[in-house]
Amino acid sequence: MTHARSSAQPAPRSLFGFVGRAGRAARALTTAASALALAVGALTVAPAPAHAADPITTQEYFSYYGFDAAREKGYTGKGITIALFDGPVDTSAPELAGANIVDKSRCTVNDSPDGVRHATDMATLLVSPYTGVAPDATLYTYQITSSDTQPGGTCVRGADTTDSIDKLINQAVDDGAQIISISLSNSEVGSEIKWAIANAISKGVIIVSSSGNGATDENRSHLGRWSGVVGVTAINTDGTFASYSSWGNGVVTAAVGGPVNTLDANTNEPVTVDGTSYSTPWSPACSHWHARSGPTQPPTRSSSPWSIQA
Repeated sequence: MTHARSSAQPAPRSLFGFVGRAGRAARALTTAASALALAVGALTVAPAPAHAADPITTQEYFSYYGFDAAREKGYTGKGITIALFDGPVDTSAPELAGANIVDKSRCTVNDSPDGVRHATDMATLLVSPYTGVAPDATLYTYQITSSDTQPGGTCVRGADTTDSIDKLINQAVDDGAQIISISLSNSEVGSEIKWAIANAISKGVIIVSSSGNGATDENRSHLGRWSGVVGVTAINTDGTFASYSSWGNGVVTAAVGGPVNTLDANTNEPVTVDGTSYSTPWSPACSHWHARSGPTQPPTRSSSPWSIQA
């Protein structure tokens, strides 16, 4: 699996719009509206890298989506449980101070600094008290192997891989997650992942997944290729399509992909990043679910979980 991450530079403003994808974007808003009816650990944790003394407290996306106004109205994600599949999250990051994060990993991943930074950024976007879309939600984190994974770890045991995407989806559903956020590529096929997604849909759990940063049709390498998964592409804050963002038939919605303020994984210096990874946590499906701030009835699905196709 590879992270849906672009280089640590602001993306150029593209004039490429949603021609040919407007219909899917419109359907995505319907998906988000359904999600509006809902709302928006215990294994070894990765060693904590050095941090800047002060947390990052300003993000362009925060004002773009009006999260400050949502918080003033009490929409903070309280009572919601979100599952994040990524590398190890560094919970000592100052942006996550006070966040309710529980490691539910099935195994441990020996990740690179970039992998840990990516996972920590995803957690920050979701539940940071400063800039998270759902600061009062509970975040369950599940470590998963990616392109940044280093040798070692405990996820491969002989012929068995304990962090396969289907096993993690089923566990997150069993653990009570109401939404699953995945900012990684995945090209797994087979009945196991098909039935895991069907299981999630049948329980009213929404899965959102990034579409990639190759500026090409990457439908086959991301979970959005499965019906029932909300594939997320990226736009800029002026509403134009992000030039780095990939697309495909699995893309059903779009969200701002940056710029996001973070720290360089190796130098700890401030940088800005972009990517569909960052679009995924605050996609319409996520943010509307979080905004409900409490459990409600499962959303109505337009596709049957028993007819899921890749």
